[in-house]
Amino acid sequence: MLKNIIRFELFSVKPEDSADQVVQLMKQKNVGSVLVCDSNQKPVGIVTDRDLVLRCMGQHKDARQCQVKDLMTPAPRVIKETDGIYDCIDAMHDGEIRRLPVVNSQGKAVGIVSFGDLLSILSKEFSRLTARTTHPLERKEFSKKTAAA
Repeated sequence: MLKNIIRFELFSVKPEDSADQVVQLMKQKNVGSVLVCDSNQKPVGIVTDRDLVLRCMGQHKDARQCQVKDLMTPAPRVIKETDGIYDCIDAMHDGEIRRLPVVNSQGKAVGIVSFGDLLSILSKEFSRLTARTTHPLERKEFSKKTAAA
């Protein structure tokens, strides 16, 4: 289950917030996307740094006047915190997306899972598996080859 493996930290804005507020939040939290939630903390959209560039700056709009609801990708596909990694992969694949809002049983947002998060988790697991299943001499040879490259 996602809730057991991913540390959820949610950064969200409201549809009425300005693009400038989103930029400041992204800068402060060092993230490339934020969730757009309604007053009940249910996801209604997502805004990425690319959205800001293309839908605001790219159209020469003032970031203080441009509202999130005009920039966001509405009705994002979501995944439940009780779902697993492969559910995330399937949802990202089917939706051709790289970020998925995570919701609890009430449909309230609790975080976002990104392609990078999944890649990091799977990489660590493969590394752990390799360490336990590869003969020590093979690991030594592999280390020599990668150091020389």
